[in-house]
Amino acid sequence: MKSINMKHKPNILLVGFQNHLEIESMPNISFAKCQNKTQALEQLIEIDFDLIISKFTIENSSAIEFTEDLEGLKSYFAKIKNKHFKLLVLTSSQAEEVLCKDNKILFYPDSLDLESLITKLVDLPREVKQKLHQAAIIDFKELFIRVDNNREFIKGVMTKFFKVWKSRIEDIQTPLSKKEYNKAKDAAHKLKGVLANFSMQKARITIIDLEKLILDQDQDAAIFKLSELIDEIEKAKSFMEANQDLFKN
Repeated sequence: MKSINMKHKPNILLVGFQNHLEIESMPNISFAKCQNKTQALEQLIEIDFDLIISKFTIENSSAIEFTEDLEGLKSYFAKIKNKHFKLLVLTSSQAEEVLCKDNKILFYPDSLDLESLITKLVDLPREVKQKLHQAAIIDFKELFIRVDNNREFIKGVMTKFFKVWKSRIEDIQTPLSKKEYNKAKDAAHKLKGVLANFSMQKARITIIDLEKLILDQDQDAAIFKLSELIDEIEKAKSFMEANQDLFKN
């Protein structure tokens, strides 16, 4: 039987960001994070990233210095293995944009929606559909990449989450029942980031739909979707408990 040539799942490295970014909830993309350029270069040596998204200022370094380091890394690997990653710098001021233009660095204002741009910069696998039934309950491969393979750490964090997750549901359910849509939306948005960080793909897709229904102020549909979310998180909890061996380094 002829094998199907599936496109790889794009890897994106986020450099210098403390908080969860909305784009980390994008399906079919693996995200990794680091806080400085030294950590970034170490990861780039080990992993093939399609795109690097960086703040303009990374600790005491600028994107200009980071670009020079990346070019040096590409040159080092030129005779061994090609590195084809792109660098995208998120700017927060006109001065930063001017510096990026002068140094021919690809940039994008951090106030704008990144999703549409990312889909143009990385080659998303067309064979993988964004359907709930095709998503993983927990994508362990993505999860372990996200935490730099620190499996014991993420096991502890997830165990704590599964002890308190029902209170996070109540933070959505209570204002939703009172038609306080802004409060319900904010609570759903926070939980969405947590589910994305834990690579709970089915639950994450469900809460994305829930957030849209809350924004539309469709109370009945949102309450029904919230019950689906509860079911998906319970499945994720059982799935984790059934796969404890995977958390051994």
